Amino acid sequence: MGGHTFLFPLLQQSALVTTNVGLREGVARYDVPDVPVGRLGTRDVLLTGAQQTLDLGIAFTDWLGVAGFARATVITGANTPSLVLRGASVEMLGQAGAVVRVWRNEPSGTQLSLRANVGLEHGSDITVRSFVNGILNDPELTFEDVLEGNLDQYIRVPTRETSVNGGVFLAQAFSRTFSLQASAFGDYAWRERDPFISADGGRVTQESHAARVHFTAALAADFAPHGVPLALMGEYLFTTGEETEVGRPVRTLGASTVALGLYYSGRPHLQLGLGAATTLNAARRLGLGEQGEERESGKPTLSYGHLILRYIW
Repeated sequence: MGGHTFLFPLLQQSALVTTNVGLREGVARYDVPDVPVGRLGTRDVLLTGAQQTLDLGIAFTDWLGVAGFARATVITGANTPSLVLRGASVEMLGQAGAVVRVWRNEPSGTQLSLRANVGLEHGSDITVRSFVNGILNDPELTFEDVLEGNLDQYIRVPTRETSVNGGVFLAQAFSRTFSLQASAFGDYAWRERDPFISADGGRVTQESHAARVHFTAALAADFAPHGVPLALMGEYLFTTGEETEVGRPVRTLGASTVALGLYYSGRPHLQLGLGAATTLNAARRLGLGEQGEERESGKPTLSYGHLILRYIW
């Protein structure tokens, strides 16, 4: 469009209606400073993870299509304090939806589209801390009791999430070299956790709801028209919203994410590259103070990198 070859951004979906298949391999580092741990004061927590995502898009016409992805994520504490305090998690996420082009102007290089999606996520949190507390609260337990007992109820917390999202997406080509992609979209998520509560004699469902609004922009420079088959893309994402959970005050959510990608652009139907992103001012994690009251951690930082391979028909 407009003589420019658009890239697929990391932090938002595209305004383009295309048939494509892609694979993204990622690694992440999550730093949470000053997590409250009762009488011990605070501890810094470091989590690391790996993620694999399969993307698929199908264009039925030049104005209507469907798109979705499947994603597997594994996260674990990177040292002993982090493993005990935050444990590990495994998540499987699937999302699918429709994209409708509502306006396109070829001379100006402009396209505007609407997207709507539904997502389902299932996973498990591995809670080492709950397991240790369960043993300490029952001094009559022996090694054989632990080994033969139902460890699953102490260390595994099933999680589920259903989400809906949608918004408006813009693609604007300024020239054969430069382009802008931007979007404004919102999402609403229903999340459930089923921890084992010894005092209740079984698992208890904890429900939470989150509503978020996202604003994104991605500026790209493709040097292929000048004989250099490389493209750069810089991105920014701002998120704001609220999270509610039964028995807890409403939490305000807010974060800013920046990303940079370097891509091979020698073939217009192939997107191959490396991308890195950092989330600043993410939602603080909750811990327990010296008197057992809930307290917040310092501001977490999430950094991750991706290898992206995508083919577009």
